[in-house]
Amino acid sequence: MKHPPVPILMYHKVGEPVVSKRDTFLNVSAEDFAKQMRLMKRWGYVARTFGEVLAAWTEGTPLPPRTFVITFDDGYVNVGEYAAPILQELGFVATVFAVSRAVGKANDWDADTKNVVLPLMDWNRLRELQAAGWEIAGHTANHPHLDALSDADALAEIAQGKQELEAELGRQVTTFCYPFGHLNGRTPTLVEQAGFLGACTTQRGIATSSDAPFLLPRVKVAYRDKTLGFFYRLRVAPYLPEVRKKRRSSLSNLSP
Repeated sequence: MKHPPVPILMYHKVGEPVVSKRDTFLNVSAEDFAKQMRLMKRWGYVARTFGEVLAAWTEGTPLPPRTFVITFDDGYVNVGEYAAPILQELGFVATVFAVSRAVGKANDWDADTKNVVLPLMDWNRLRELQAAGWEIAGHTANHPHLDALSDADALAEIAQGKQELEAELGRQVTTFCYPFGHLNGRTPTLVEQAGFLGACTTQRGIATSSDAPFLLPRVKVAYRDKTLGFFYRLRVAPYLPEVRKKRRSSLSNLSP
């Protein structure tokens, strides 16, 4: 079955004050997030979890017209506080990529960077969102740079994160996201070996069922994106060639 393309929106924090230039990429105001989601509703989009989309592509079952996916990396408390209510109002569900050993703690992996350290949702909040139809997905056990680890250590991080989420949440975890967007040519195979159906990257684009399932692109949403900027990122930018020099990113180190 031929499936239409599916935009996978990429968010991190929602509703937090911007404290650095870098934070303008990793954060979106609660007001702008609400406007963006209401636009998606007005345009006729239907939200499905990342796992639901991958399962449909794998099984060859249909998805609703204009299906899209909302993803939140890391699982910040502010996502449950600000994003969840607007999504509930609109009848939308989302996917949270949770770091199993950081649940209920903070993003300490950013302590030595310019990114602010904030609290992450605890197990009870993740269970509440799961009960509301959200997907809690894999993001490793400790949020390391997977491309900097040996294959054995990388596989352990990936598999351990999956196992710990499943043990706490009582549900199979089928999808994954690469911490920092960093991977090498072997990492997708390790994710598959750990038992996942697929994974998304930080590469820009609209995902299709013909893409490599462990290298799916996303639509990155930034703090500066108002209504026009959001439209540009969703409907224009994914189809433009990459012209800026890439920094270390999800597809910058894919040699074996």
